[in-house]
Amino acid sequence: MTSSFWQQHLGTNYVPSVGEARQIQEFIDISSKEIHIIDAEINQLQQQLELLQAKRLKISDLAEQHRALISPVRRLSRDILEVIFLACLPTDRNPCMSATEVPMLLTQISSSWRNITHSTPRLWAAIHVAFPG
Repeated sequence: MTSSFWQQHLGTNYVPSVGEARQIQEFIDISSKEIHIIDAEINQLQQQLELLQAKRLKISDLAEQHRALISPVRRLSRDILEVIFLACLPTDRNPCMSATEVPMLLTQISSSWRNITHSTPRLWAAIHVAFPG
């Protein structure tokens, strides 16, 4: 139901008769039932949407994990990674013993990078260790 006979009177000062008021109330009742049906459909569709979004997220996460398997950095040799890691060291100061700076940061990426970092002495040759006080 998208229109009514009474639309021409909407927004006016028209006063319906008792009989017309009953017809208008019937229109309101029918409209309310339609709204209830539509609300139920919306709720059902929202539930389906939530299920689809969860399914999409699961598939997307799994695809992202698989994408990491074919990442080009995985094919770099240990020697190349060591050179890259050394290039990450700050040039204007000694690196700090901080989880947010190289070389400590590199140990948090993967077990492979942790092993390479721990076995590359030049990464640890000049670490700034701050003592409190």
